[in-house]
Amino acid sequence: MGKITRESENEAVKRSLESSYCPEPIREARERQDQILSERLRPGPYKIADIGCGNGYHAVMLAPVSLLYHGFEISPAMAETAQDQWRKANIDNAQIFIGDVSEAELEDEFYDVVLCLYFTPGNLRDQSDDLGLYSDAYLDRNPRFIRVVTRFYQAMKIGGSMFLTIYKDTPGAEAAQIDFYEHTGQHVVTPPGSRFVATAEGFWSVRWTRDSMLSNLGACGINPDRVVFNDLNAIAWLVEVKK
Repeated sequence: MGKITRESENEAVKRSLESSYCPEPIREARERQDQILSERLRPGPYKIADIGCGNGYHAVMLAPVSLLYHGFEISPAMAETAQDQWRKANIDNAQIFIGDVSEAELEDEFYDVVLCLYFTPGNLRDQSDDLGLYSDAYLDRNPRFIRVVTRFYQAMKIGGSMFLTIYKDTPGAEAAQIDFYEHTGQHVVTPPGSRFVATAEGFWSVRWTRDSMLSNLGACGINPDRVVFNDLNAIAWLVEVKK
């Protein structure tokens, strides 16, 4: 695997988000995710944080229940796309923060809702060219995931909710990942059966078991009894964390 850069990874993410191609299991999971969010987030209004907000779609979708919406996005190109979309939709209560989300400055107990959707939780990692770094021990206690989720959990109000969309660690989920990435011009470099899929372009996406998610959330100080796994379909969960 050649040396990866943040720029190449950002470009890979951008191609994935903007692609018209989407495997049916992923499309189905996304639609069910949004249906559950629409049901849960009533009546509002809420202060919402969106980790890895991408093209800003959820600021538009959730505008009727948003008091304010803060998107956090590492890619300047995606941030520009989001802001363009908000202008066209006359969204005036949304802001975007560009940069590494693990370094975001947040106020404790500020947000009612924290989102990390479209499988973004599985993209959080310490970046390395050495795929051997991502052992089972690393994936069960992912330092970057823990830093990000801990900080945003602290920024949630008591009674608030966090929603995380994740791939299940199943062969069907792996096949959908590979299908999606290859159809967006990427080249998968991980052997079949790995717990994550990595591409030569620098994209990286892990799959989860219940135990691996609960292990990571436990390291964030979140008790298992505060966690609900909502089935989206055969390949995905929407994990709901209450504070």
